[in-house]
Amino acid sequence: MAIDIVDGGKLRALIVGGLMVFDRVKEELSFIRGNLLVLLVTWSIFNFIFSMEFPYFSLYVRELGASPSLIGIIVAIGTLMHILVRIPGSYIADRYGRKQIITTMTFGVAFSYIFFVLAPDWRMILVGLIISNLCLIYLPAMEALEADSIPPNLRGVGFSLMRVIPSVLSIFSPIIAGYLVGRYGLVMGMRIVYTIIVVGALISALIRLLYLEETIDNPERLTINGFIYSYRESLSSIIDAWRRVPRNLKILTLIIMITAVEDPIFMQYAALYARDVIMIPEDIWGYIFTFSILSALLFAWPAGKLVDIYGRKIALITGFLIGIPATYLFITSREVVQLALVLIMFAFMGTVLGPAFQAFITDETPKEFRGRVFGLIGLLNLVGNVPASILGGFLYEVSPPLPFYILLILDSILVVMIYILIKEPGNTADLYKSH
Repeated sequence: MAIDIVDGGKLRALIVGGLMVFDRVKEELSFIRGNLLVLLVTWSIFNFIFSMEFPYFSLYVRELGASPSLIGIIVAIGTLMHILVRIPGSYIADRYGRKQIITTMTFGVAFSYIFFVLAPDWRMILVGLIISNLCLIYLPAMEALEADSIPPNLRGVGFSLMRVIPSVLSIFSPIIAGYLVGRYGLVMGMRIVYTIIVVGALISALIRLLYLEETIDNPERLTINGFIYSYRESLSSIIDAWRRVPRNLKILTLIIMITAVEDPIFMQYAALYARDVIMIPEDIWGYIFTFSILSALLFAWPAGKLVDIYGRKIALITGFLIGIPATYLFITSREVVQLALVLIMFAFMGTVLGPAFQAFITDETPKEFRGRVFGLIGLLNLVGNVPASILGGFLYEVSPPLPFYILLILDSILVVMIYILIKEPGNTADLYKSH
C-alpha cells in the first residue's frame, strides 16, 4: 500500500508538472493567431513541398542537360526576374495592402511549377523559374505582414518559431523525395515531386485567399493601372525610405548583401559536391538532409531566446562563428556521418541568423516603412545572388571545393565586420519621423 501511495504521489506530481509545462508553452505561443496562424499553416505546406525539391534541384536540372555553370546562369536569370518585381512589390505592400498581392501571386507561383513537371529539358525549367520569380512580387508584403503581427518583445522567438515550426512536416520531405528518386529514377521521381508542389501551392493560395486579414488601414484597390503606376512611383518612394534608414541598418544591409553571395553557392552546389566528391548516392543525400530539418526544429526555441536575451549582435556573431568550422568540415567530408554533422551545424547557424536579421530590421524600422525597407533589403540581397550564382558555377567547374573556400573566407570577414561596425539596435522611430 505504501508503494502505491508513493507511486500515486509521483504520478500526480508528474501530471501537475506536465500541465505546468503545457500552460507555459501555451502562454509562450499565444501570439500565434490570426494572420500569423494562416502564415504558419501555409508556410508549413510550402516547407513540406519545397523541402522535397531543394536537395535535388541542381541534380534534376543537370540531368536535363545543364552543366554546373549553366545551372548558375539559369538561377541568376530567375533571380533577375525577382529583382524586377521586388521594388514595385514593396511599394504595393505599403500602399495597396498586404492581402491582395499575396493571394493573387501565390496562385501564380502554383501554376508556374507545371513547367517543372513537364520540362523535356532545362529550357522549360528556365521558363518556369522566370514565371515563379516574377510572382514573388508578393514577398515584401508577406514579410511586412509577418513583422506587423509579432509583438515587439517576442520578435526573436517569434521570427525563430515562424521559421522553424513550419518545418515540422518537412522532416519527412527529403525522405519522401529520396524514396521517389530511388524508386522511379531522378527525372521521373522529380516530376512526381513537382506535381505535389503544384497541388500544395494551390491549397496554400486558397487558404490565404479565405483567411488572411489586411493589416494596413484603408488600402487602395490594386488595379492594372495602379500596378503600372507603382513601377513609376515605387523607386522614388523606396529611395526616400532608404534615406531615413539609420546608419546601423545600412551597415547590416551591407552584411546581408555579403551573405547573399554565400546562399546560392551552397544551395546550388552542395548537392553536386555531395554527389561528385563525397560520393553520396542520390537517395541517401535526401535522407541525410532530414537531419538538417530536424535539427532546425530542435534549435528553434534556444536560438530565438538567444536573439531576445543576448541581443541581435551576439546572435549574428554566434551564427557566423558556427558557419566557419561547418564549412571547413563540409569541404573535407568523405563519409555520411561527418556530412550529417555538418548539416546539423548549418541548421543551427540558420536558426540563429534568420530571426536575428529579421528582428534587427524590424527593430530599426517603423511599421509604415517596413514594406519598403524589407523590399529594398531583399532587392539588394537578390543583387548579390546574381553574380554569386554565375561565379559559383564556373568556380565549381574549375575545382569543386573552390566555391566553398570562398564561403569560409566570407564568414570570417563577416564576424569581424559585425563585431566592429554593428551596434545593438534601438528605437529609431523618431529618426524616421524627423525627415
